Amino acid sequence: MTTPFLILSGLFFAYAVYIATRCARSFGRPEDFLDGAREIPSWATIFAGTGVVVAGLGLPDHILLTSLYGLQYSHVAVGLVLVGLCGALVQKRIWLAARITGLGTIGDLMGEYFGSVALRLYLLAILFLFTIPFAAYGLGEIGQLVEAATGGSLRAGLVIWVTAFFLFLYAVIGGWRAVVYVVAGQSFLVLTLILFTGGFAGITFDGLALLTKGIATPAGILADQIPGVIQFTDGIGKQLPTGGLWTTVAILSFALSLIGIVLSPGFGFLGITSQTRKGFAFEQVWMTGGIAAGALLLIAPVIAAEIAAAAPAGLAGTPAAFAGLVARLGSMDQLLGIGLLMLLVAALQIGIAFFASSGASIVTIELVARYVLPELSPAGRKLAARIALAAIFAAIALMASFAPLSATVFSSLALSLAAQLLPAFLGLCWLPWVSRSAVLAGLVIGIIIVVFTEPFGLILFEGLFLDLPWGRWPLTIHSAGWGLVFNVAACLLVSLFTRGGEERDHRQRLHDEFEAGQRAEPGGRAIRTARWSLTLIWAFLALGPGAILGNSFFSRPIFTGGNVALGMPSLLVWQIFFWLIGVLILWWLAYRGRLSVIDALPQHRLALGSPRSPLQRLPTPGWIARWLGRVAER
Repeated sequence: MTTPFLILSGLFFAYAVYIATRCARSFGRPEDFLDGAREIPSWATIFAGTGVVVAGLGLPDHILLTSLYGLQYSHVAVGLVLVGLCGALVQKRIWLAARITGLGTIGDLMGEYFGSVALRLYLLAILFLFTIPFAAYGLGEIGQLVEAATGGSLRAGLVIWVTAFFLFLYAVIGGWRAVVYVVAGQSFLVLTLILFTGGFAGITFDGLALLTKGIATPAGILADQIPGVIQFTDGIGKQLPTGGLWTTVAILSFALSLIGIVLSPGFGFLGITSQTRKGFAFEQVWMTGGIAAGALLLIAPVIAAEIAAAAPAGLAGTPAAFAGLVARLGSMDQLLGIGLLMLLVAALQIGIAFFASSGASIVTIELVARYVLPELSPAGRKLAARIALAAIFAAIALMASFAPLSATVFSSLALSLAAQLLPAFLGLCWLPWVSRSAVLAGLVIGIIIVVFTEPFGLILFEGLFLDLPWGRWPLTIHSAGWGLVFNVAACLLVSLFTRGGEERDHRQRLHDEFEAGQRAEPGGRAIRTARWSLTLIWAFLALGPGAILGNSFFSRPIFTGGNVALGMPSLLVWQIFFWLIGVLILWWLAYRGRLSVIDALPQHRLALGSPRSPLQRLPTPGWIARWLGRVAER
């Protein structure tokens, strides 16, 4: 098992270095290393974007949680349709805003549009969470997976450093374009392997018996039912929910956290640097909402059922639980076992390489080239990006090796804190009356609530002061859900008093440009109302409180007065049905509603920071300038 795995891994890294070398030779100017000349082709954006969404969800964690909680957790795969919908709302307009203004990152756009240094700093903080702790958590999982699957022949520490080195090698050679190309190829590999290995395991090991027998979850957990709409528990670590954690509000609030992938600075950078005009819609509808969600919904439970049946109770929920299934597949054919291992490793490598590389480029553009060394030449910025890559990958490997608990704690904040940017994105893309004050007020409240419903805030506060009466995710509501409720409420309240004035006039200029170059939506207000009404109804029934009906809707329908022999759990039928309906609604919005189709390129350039505008580029705050001056002089 070990030797063939090393050979295949070596072939992959050789392929990645080859792609990176070809990309390096195609640079027309040094800055292309940072942003791929903002001409990433549509096919690469489509596959890379889908792979990053799956990596953000965490494929190994998704399968392990399905093996622990059964179909009640597997239901969150339907939430990828919500991720596609969030992408449809913001990606097209972010791309247009970047072309209209000439700005190259989400931080630049948000900072100039709202005239806020604080928002820039918050986006850099989110970037840090994805770039180091989130990536380090994935790298640590790779080490554990490979060590367990090879029976200890390859130690986790060695695997971590070798993987980090080779990911760094092709990123530092080929830059952003090479990383996107390799990530796109790995994404295609992941989607292919999950269909192949899951299908083979289901047919060979009778994994499809989960349709009748269910998943062998631990005692007290409902394997094929959602355990209620909400449970009034104190949260994880304080009180165990009855029947399982994943109530309908837990599923919906977790799905809201997943939109943090789309709202992350790295994902936004992928969209801005793309040359696509119709690729956004294809990726959102058919790849993310269609193939990715469908594979996780239909295939992941099959793999999870095999893990639950074979893994000892002590390994439940840990990466080592995959070792048994890898060995069973390997006993039939080594390539089958290696295929499952490569599937999991590739899914994790996507997130590490993508977030590390995007982080290096954004830090160079937003921080180094603007504040630290503003006189840096193009070749110097390229060198700075390479130095940033080296520092980032070293930090990732160090944290994965020596501080795995810290990586876990800090990475748990990434998605929820990124999701708190939703009001800011909606303001930039659609709602000019959302003011800077409203966005910042909502962010402050949302951040506080997220931090104190996740391990970081709980550990910090209880270690310094006293025990809090709640644990993680009280009332079975994910921290992203808690944060967004109060964030949006505060944002709306402050906007009532700050929606007008000169700032509003200047924000409106960008929205006027949006409307000027885009084709009017056919059907008028009635069609728009129907689309969004159906979307809300779908969300209520697919992910919200209405999903509880799926427990028995198809097996004990109220209109028959008896039981129906389905041959599969009613909840699984409900999930498949609303997944298909969700993809249809997403297609209607993205294509027919023109949310994701770019009809025409912008004809004008708009400078958000004109001399008379309150949105002009603000000078560097004094305390930042002094600190950066000391750092730059050393």
